[in-house]
Amino acid sequence: MKESEKQALFQEAEASVVQHFKQKFELDVVITSKELLPEMAVSQIGLKGHVKDHEDQSFGISYDYKKKITKNLVISPEIEEAIKAKGHDPYAK
Repeated sequence: MKESEKQALFQEAEASVVQHFKQKFELDVVITSKELLPEMAVSQIGLKGHVKDHEDQSFGISYDYKKKITKNLVISPEIEEAIKAKGHDPYAK
């Protein structure tokens, strides 16, 4: 994969994850790292981040760039509390 293609996928993944947290949990998040997972195994980008202005409320999530979906959400206890405080279930499908 060319570097320009990789960067375009990173931008798409970041925008999708930010939108996912905003729409589903009413949270503004900051992406702190992105990693293209091995292409021969999966078509995913792993992202890590935290709630804006709350670095203790961290998460990890995958973005499937072929299916255009987020999956494999892993959250810290602090972000779980923040999500529940807004009346959302972080584990609902």
